[in-house]
Amino acid sequence: MVSDEEMLSDSIWSLFRRFTFPAMAGILVAGIQTIIDGIFIGRGVGSQGLAGVTLAFPFVMFIVAAGIMVGMGSASLIALELGGLHRDRAMRIMSNVFPLVLIAGAIITVLGLTLGGSLIGMFEASDVVRSMAVEYVDIIFLGSIFILLPITLDPLVRNDGFPLLAMRTMVLAVLVNLVLDYIFVMHLDMQLFGAALATVIAFAVSATILSLHFFSSRTGLRVSFSMMGFHTREVLRIVESGLPSFAMQFSVAVLFLAHNFVLLQHGDEGAVSAYGIIGYSFAIFYMLFEGIAVGVQPIIGFNYGAGRYDRVCRTLKLAMVACVVIGSVGVIIVYLVPEMVAGIFNPDTKDILETTVTGMRIIVASLLVQGIVVVNATYYQSINRVGYALFIHLGKIFVFMLPLLLALPMFFGLRGVWFATPVADYLMFAVVMVMLYDELKVLRGEKCRVP
Repeated sequence: MVSDEEMLSDSIWSLFRRFTFPAMAGILVAGIQTIIDGIFIGRGVGSQGLAGVTLAFPFVMFIVAAGIMVGMGSASLIALELGGLHRDRAMRIMSNVFPLVLIAGAIITVLGLTLGGSLIGMFEASDVVRSMAVEYVDIIFLGSIFILLPITLDPLVRNDGFPLLAMRTMVLAVLVNLVLDYIFVMHLDMQLFGAALATVIAFAVSATILSLHFFSSRTGLRVSFSMMGFHTREVLRIVESGLPSFAMQFSVAVLFLAHNFVLLQHGDEGAVSAYGIIGYSFAIFYMLFEGIAVGVQPIIGFNYGAGRYDRVCRTLKLAMVACVVIGSVGVIIVYLVPEMVAGIFNPDTKDILETTVTGMRIIVASLLVQGIVVVNATYYQSINRVGYALFIHLGKIFVFMLPLLLALPMFFGLRGVWFATPVADYLMFAVVMVMLYDELKVLRGEKCRVP
């Protein structure tokens, strides 16, 4: 456990290592559950299965967005309160988390089962692919509460000073998912139904472990059934603070929906399969960026709440450097062995492989700047500057990405779909650099904070 004194006195590198490495591992391991589904579906079902799960993926991301909103929103507020030595306020926020997740899970389940099939029916895909997608999302929606809980509790466990517990729990969940995917998809031929069921069971395992932590005596944020409540003011604060995280994940879901529509207009189901493979392949790097961002969130929030802006500044710079290093590794791997990366998911025709490799080589340029954008958005969320964080997340998608995604294919066809991502990322990167230049002046005391 990391104490309050260590948060203020340990070296930034030491705190970065103790919080960020487990966070990266935990998020990577949690995200690998979806990648495992993709690998088994690609090998056990084929390209139609990959197209089906790609159509379903935006709906899964919506559940993830809701969980991250509650988790990061409450974690950011709790870190600021603990940094300001207001543990009673931190506990009042914590008391709302479980009731809020349960209510959100019930609403998502009802809406998902009611509307999911109709929404997937809007895509111009074959009946087989649409049927597979509906089969997948129905199980995911039924188990939404089990997905919401670990996603919500993971950042809170880290804020509580137990980053290794969060990581080990996610590792266990991945192992469970791996074994069940092998049994359900490869041996029992349960196809996308089996893949979704394996995912829900794996999340349920991690939900149980992380929930029990907050009822144990070792936690600093111990809850009980008697203290739980739904306090409107605190819930609204959690939602407001978590909106940037929700916006980031929800915009990813919107982006996937938009890509699916455009790909089916300018390509075919093979292009959708290729996009799914690209998404799975690059997901590892995106998750590492997010792991760095959420890993430094407790450090930034606590030290900002304590007025230690010099430490906040060093943490932010270290996080950005780490993202550039990881992004550079990704670029090297994709340019050297793209066929090997794509081959993990077993594209079953030469055309799909060629389309995948072309898209990879274009989109990979985003990795050099994408992490910096994610870290800066999380920084503003950590200091409760919600509007700035929302601007970064929503601006990238709705100001840059979606217009480019609609316009570029009109001139460049399928290549235009691939080029939309790096062009949007570099435009948002330029905006973030202007914001960062101004923010560093504030942290150094060279400029006053504008309300």
